[in-house]
Amino acid sequence: MEGEEIPNACPSRLDGLREASRARPQAAPETPSRKAGQLPPPSGWAGSTRRRRKRQASGVDSRAMPLHKVPPRLWDSLRLQRGVLARLPPHYLRALREDAAAPPPAVHWRPPAGEYARRPGPLEGVRQQVVPVPVYFPPESQEGLWGGEGYVAGYRYAHDDKLSRRLKKVWKPQVFNREFYSQILDRKLRIAVTMRTLEQMDKAFGFDFYILKTPKSELCSKLGMDLKRTLLLRLARKDPSLHPDDPAKREAVYNKYKEFVIPEEEAEWIGLSLEEAVEKQRVLEKKVRGLGSSRRDCASEVGGPVLVVSWLCNICLEYLPTHNQ
Repeated sequence: MEGEEIPNACPSRLDGLREASRARPQAAPETPSRKAGQLPPPSGWAGSTRRRRKRQASGVDSRAMPLHKVPPRLWDSLRLQRGVLARLPPHYLRALREDAAAPPPAVHWRPPAGEYARRPGPLEGVRQQVVPVPVYFPPESQEGLWGGEGYVAGYRYAHDDKLSRRLKKVWKPQVFNREFYSQILDRKLRIAVTMRTLEQMDKAFGFDFYILKTPKSELCSKLGMDLKRTLLLRLARKDPSLHPDDPAKREAVYNKYKEFVIPEEEAEWIGLSLEEAVEKQRVLEKKVRGLGSSRRDCASEVGGPVLVVSWLCNICLEYLPTHNQ
């Protein structure tokens, strides 16, 4: 009839089907059977499975990397606080930290003029990214003065066509040998240099000024730092072997570079690598220990006669009163 609701058909039958499906045991998932001809599982397979299940049940994953007490990025800085490295001179450790914090020289790339760049649009000020070009310094660069230049790896287009494939390429600086005269050393040196090095020397007004003014991060040369240490030592000692027949000329040279004079104790450590500095510190400590042991030996050798003399004095003092009586 119209407007009359139809009741659910057989509600008791539907309830019975639901209860039967809940009570029915579920079938275990089928495991893939081992193929014919396949080797049997290894003997420790069951044990490893049990260990894996035990780890999963406990919620601990032993395969995770162990945590360090100190983050790895701080290992290099903490390395200087232990052992013989902690006994290095403070000015040398300070120079190491300054060199590590110094930004790389902008030789193969142009740094942005400012932190933000003005561009048309709703956002006028956009922060610029400073991404230095990675430079590789080969071993031969440490034997010359390349002025911070090195090998730069990149890609180029085949046949100068942007639609063609890219090819790997390494750009190398042009190096040539030139002869320079050092006023402080009073000798000529033949060194491999680049065009940028010659330009920097012209800006510094001479070879000696270039070596003394340029920091380590821009020299990028072991030879350059060794030359700087040699020049600073001669300036600190005021070596009389420079122009021995002309003292006035020698004084004029020393006065010309007097702004770079530092104590001799500091000049001896300029340009040393960490390995060389550690070896130097160990040699100095060995000399100090040897000097201390030699002093103790001398004291022990001198102590015998001193004791004999004091014993004789005591005997004389005891004898004199009795003899007077």
